[in-house]
Amino acid sequence: MLGVASGKLSSWISRQILHYSSVGGYLETVIQLVKPNWRDGYYRAEIVAVKKLHANTVEVQLKVPSYWPVHKAGQHLELTLEIDGRLVTRLFTIASSPSLAKSKRLVRLVVKSQPHGILTPKLEALALGSWVNVSKPSGDFTFQFNLQPEQRALFLAAGSGITPFIAMLNAMLNNMLDDQSRSNKHERDANVSALHLVYYAKPGEHLLLDELEVIAEQLDFFTFELLTRTKDGELSKKLPTLNADALYVCGPSPFYHAAAEFAKRENLPIYAEHFSLIPTTPDEQQTFTAQLNSELIELTNAEPVLTQLLAKGRQLTYGCKMGICHQCQCVKKSGVVKNLRTGEVSDRGEELIQLCVSQLMTDVELEA
Repeated sequence: MLGVASGKLSSWISRQILHYSSVGGYLETVIQLVKPNWRDGYYRAEIVAVKKLHANTVEVQLKVPSYWPVHKAGQHLELTLEIDGRLVTRLFTIASSPSLAKSKRLVRLVVKSQPHGILTPKLEALALGSWVNVSKPSGDFTFQFNLQPEQRALFLAAGSGITPFIAMLNAMLNNMLDDQSRSNKHERDANVSALHLVYYAKPGEHLLLDELEVIAEQLDFFTFELLTRTKDGELSKKLPTLNADALYVCGPSPFYHAAAEFAKRENLPIYAEHFSLIPTTPDEQQTFTAQLNSELIELTNAEPVLTQLLAKGRQLTYGCKMGICHQCQCVKKSGVVKNLRTGEVSDRGEELIQLCVSQLMTDVELEA
């Protein structure tokens, strides 16, 4: 109880006197003199390996601190780099098992580089021993062990959507190796359901195939097949030929929607993590939810964020209201905004924005 009260008092002092959400945030630049890339509320991770898996795909291995909260297989994290003086954040699924983080403090990311991306093309050039920032793991796309022994779960992956399934399969393999001392091929565990992976990718671009082969050799209940749209057709044509009691899907939105329609038609449970594009600027007025610190406020896309917040009586620091003085700058933790001066559309991750020239395009979380 005393700890909670002390935490609230510290937060109040930070906001009222220092104008920061925490003392750590206020001292961030000073701490960075000793610990480069240290950021309040995040975890410093060291780059220990960078490997090119394909022409447009890179594997990055991070060493996280001992106090980093270990993930569940299938979860993701936020990776933040400083690029041209700007903090850029992206979400990436963790492509390694929780046991690797527990035993060796290692976390693996497998990332497809986007041709016009800001962050992903930089990953290949990360120097060994350099530091980046990561968030705690999050996400609900984890394997649900609630099937009967004779039932079958179907994993559906497209492109880099293989990463959560690799993490899940490695976690299953590690659990079995912990439970069994046999060195030969494991027999089916009575408590484990059958798993089949259908993996779509462009010809020659299926990832982590050697790893899949090893896992299939060790896990008797797991099988997989590699497909391409040009040779095997769309997922919607493939699904009726497969036997499944539950679907797990990771891929772009059209891939997910094909699986979702099939699941609805067959009355099957579906668990999904699908990629979505940043929306275009809406033509009509829309209402969004802005979380300012811990308060939820309804705002529209009709006026700049600062104008609306001031009209609602919120006390904020500001100056010119024209995007010049930067006094209304704050941290956007999540969501998408458009800079009305430059026309630039933000990413979904964390970055500094100016409230006076920001137009909402999605729900947002702000820290001011």
